[in-house]
Amino acid sequence: MKHTIEDRTIALAGVFQAAFMVDQIANQGNCNSFSLESSLKSLTVTNPENTLSVFGSSAHNLRQGLHAQKEFMTPKSQGITPNALRYAISLLHIESRLRREPELLNVIAERLDQLDKQLEHFDITHENIIKSLADLYKDTISTLKFRIQVNGNPTYLQNPTNAEKIRAILLAGVRAAILWRQVGGRRWHLIFSRKQYQQACDRLMNSGYQ
Repeated sequence: MKHTIEDRTIALAGVFQAAFMVDQIANQGNCNSFSLESSLKSLTVTNPENTLSVFGSSAHNLRQGLHAQKEFMTPKSQGITPNALRYAISLLHIESRLRREPELLNVIAERLDQLDKQLEHFDITHENIIKSLADLYKDTISTLKFRIQVNGNPTYLQNPTNAEKIRAILLAGVRAAILWRQVGGRRWHLIFSRKQYQQACDRLMNSGYQ
């Protein structure tokens, strides 16, 4: 199946949306609840019809990620914080590390399958679900040598609820990074294909906001 620049832009928006939300929580103590729900739900989609269906079949669900991605792809733009950008790049780096760890990938897949039972009783943003996702991140991705260091206001970062939410969001960001790789995304695109991604962001935002 041939994938398009829109497919890659959608997946990368998932990465940027996760990075953006982590930065929000670290510095403000909260994030957009709509974006949070859209990103976490992507973890439950195992057999998507297409790339956009991973995120609820609407570009509107990725509006923060598309905006952040466009800002990054726009020369000399100041619209994305250095920390959010670092988290996005780090998520892509984790994907490349995780690709060499098939056992960890199997554990992640199995644990996400088990989540279906909890989702019969709780919404995806319920604290019990978020704790399960945070524990999964801690048990798997946190065991890699490369780790994401989150910077921000210590008051917010030391809050256990925020810490769990950040881990759950990072897990969703890794899922988006894996998807990006699957639809043909490569890190050199971030340097040499910026214009194409920027234009695709515009097309998706225009279609998603109608």
